[in-house]
Amino acid sequence: MAKAHAQRRQRAIDRYLAGDPIEDICRDLACAKSWRYKWRDRSLATDPSWSAERSRRPRTPPTQTPQRIAQVVVALRQTLAQHGTGGGAAAIQPALAPQGREPMPSQRTIYRLLHRYAKEVTSTNHHHPSVPQLGIFSRY
Repeated sequence: MAKAHAQRRQRAIDRYLAGDPIEDICRDLACAKSWRYKWRDRSLATDPSWSAERSRRPRTPPTQTPQRIAQVVVALRQTLAQHGTGGGAAAIQPALAPQGREPMPSQRTIYRLLHRYAKEVTSTNHHHPSVPQLGIFSRY
């Protein structure tokens, strides 16, 4: 199917270069003028793969919690657990406030981070029984 799309784009470019009006090309190919202009601009570039689709996926996940925040949450969880003051999301969030961390993660985000970390620890250490588990989710 991708090949058919590339051929369609090439047909549109060939007709454009032959001097056909853009309105006629768009009518015959049942496409919008914006589609036609996009491919015209790409075909004029020097890239030989101009007719290939490009990913629209963002390079970085826009809603993912930054790694530095995740590390602080996990470290704070371990510290609170060592002091016996509880290490749940409800205890971690107020403990983050004095540190001035921005953006301040919600309790649900903190819970997800702890849960993800617990999975990483158990999946990493499941072949090594001598490595003690952190017990992050003793309450959950």
